[in-house]
Amino acid sequence: MFKTLRQSQLISPWGIGQIVNFPFDEALMVAGLDAWDREYRKALDLSEFIIHEPRLQRRLNVSHFRLPPDYREKEIGSVIKNTYLTIPFVRFPRWHYCNHCGSMEKLPIYQNKRQRCFGKDYSPQRTCSGMLPTKRPFIMPIRFIAICPDGHIEDFPFMEWVHYKSDKTPITPDCHLRYLVRASGSLGSIRIECTCKANRTLQNSFDPASLDTIKKCGGERPWLGEIGETAKGCGNTLQVVQRGASNVFFPDIRSSIYLSNLDDNEDTKINEIIDKNWNLLRQLWDGKLFEDRFQFVAEQTNVDAKKLYEAGLKRFDQEAGLDNSVEETEEEYRKVEFDELTNKVDKDNEDFLIKHKDVKDYGDFFERYFKEISLVEKLRETRALVGFSRIFPEDSKDLKEKKSQLYLGNNINWLPAIVVRGEGVFIGFKDDVLKKWENNPKVKQRAELLIKNYNEMRIAYQLPKRNLNPRFILLHTLAHILINQMSLKCGYGSSSLRERIYCNTDTDITMNGILIYTAAGDSEGSLGGLIKQGKPGNLEKLVEGALNESEWCSSDPVCIQSLGQGPGSCNLAACHNCALLPETSCEERNRLLDRGMLHGTIELPELGFFNGYK
Repeated sequence: MFKTLRQSQLISPWGIGQIVNFPFDEALMVAGLDAWDREYRKALDLSEFIIHEPRLQRRLNVSHFRLPPDYREKEIGSVIKNTYLTIPFVRFPRWHYCNHCGSMEKLPIYQNKRQRCFGKDYSPQRTCSGMLPTKRPFIMPIRFIAICPDGHIEDFPFMEWVHYKSDKTPITPDCHLRYLVRASGSLGSIRIECTCKANRTLQNSFDPASLDTIKKCGGERPWLGEIGETAKGCGNTLQVVQRGASNVFFPDIRSSIYLSNLDDNEDTKINEIIDKNWNLLRQLWDGKLFEDRFQFVAEQTNVDAKKLYEAGLKRFDQEAGLDNSVEETEEEYRKVEFDELTNKVDKDNEDFLIKHKDVKDYGDFFERYFKEISLVEKLRETRALVGFSRIFPEDSKDLKEKKSQLYLGNNINWLPAIVVRGEGVFIGFKDDVLKKWENNPKVKQRAELLIKNYNEMRIAYQLPKRNLNPRFILLHTLAHILINQMSLKCGYGSSSLRERIYCNTDTDITMNGILIYTAAGDSEGSLGGLIKQGKPGNLEKLVEGALNESEWCSSDPVCIQSLGQGPGSCNLAACHNCALLPETSCEERNRLLDRGMLHGTIELPELGFFNGYK
């Protein structure tokens, strides 16, 4: 039986290494790119899955991206290519139990069908052994697993847990477990019994380091087939969680806005040629690539032979793990987009149509604070999955380590990605006005409180501190209240809108702006409502309406007087009643928000950047 997911869901929230809980009590884990690659080889025409985004390819050191295949069945009388392609899964958790008799079984990760109860006759109360095999109930995956900060995941060690400090016989091949649940919902009501009479409840199993004396992390990566003895030992402390917990999987998504003047069409064409002819071009003679073959292919495709050969060398180095290119910082990468959004030159092509507006058309209020308004009528965003983390939303792994979580070996030079097309509105701030406001000692003092709380949380997560400033908090909070207001005015749900913050915090480059655009991957992304709200006569009312709505919160004065709220106290005056958004819309996971930066506080209204805007 095939299970269905949308293509975008295979990037987030259910990317490689994540457990997908399907109906009818079945849990599967998305397999790694090695298994995806074998599936792609069945395609008659791979080109329809290939995505080229040269800027992002250079940054992530890959040759291209691939769209997850959609499942198609062949129909009589119709011409449908690339039929019956699927995304491979493995079965995890492996431990399953029967809801009728409690019998527990540890299935192979490659078990592709739901398993009925084996019906072993060792239960003194209820047993399935007397039932016909086709009438026995299906066994269900147990909801308890163990994870470690390095991204490994494995089954809860039930056998070791039950026999730890047991005065019964040690673990033998004849030991079989039963999963018994009483009426209570506590962990103490779940008892694991063994046929050797050893038994133990799951009480305290979720305590920190509860498994330290039983088992350390074995470095298992089931999505890559590394389990048991094939896994490389890790030695970290395991943390027990439920398989549906939010900290089991945090995808690391890198995104890029397509820019027409920077993405060289010739480079794109060369990459496509190498993709199609790589099996021929990668053949070696005396340890080197054949230049004659590149010359022949270049003549047949009308491209420069030297550029084709250089691109082939880079591809070969990528596969061999020899490429030493340095990853751009996020600010350096976004500065290129910021320059394109503010260069006052209109662009018009299939994937990028931008029209720059004169701020004077928006009235005195806008002239006071903003210097640039751009309407992006066509926008293409590529989102690629580069890795993931567990327990904590971020980790300190570099790009190469993150990518190594997704596949084995060096024969994968691509990453899974999706393309989102839509529209957006860009607002650029006046640098001098922002600088004057930011230099206010009281503004800095309030921002430092929030930044301190945020960096303390990062230290607790074993992450380096992050340089931030009041400008970033201001831009981020304004983006949130604008999205809330736009969702009411232009017909989009708030989860269909997304922010992109352009603010320098670590470098000397200067950029201060926000792009609010559609994040939906379907026709909802280009309804035109966002552009209409960005035109003169509409945007002024929308911004002023957002500021009016955010001036007071239904939780005030508690919200505005807060010294830290939300996980890690990473927000000040921001809560679900005023400034928070769906997680898919926010780049910072609803952290680093403060309405005090917009309007000031009750005691210090002069803190607000927009104080006295009316």
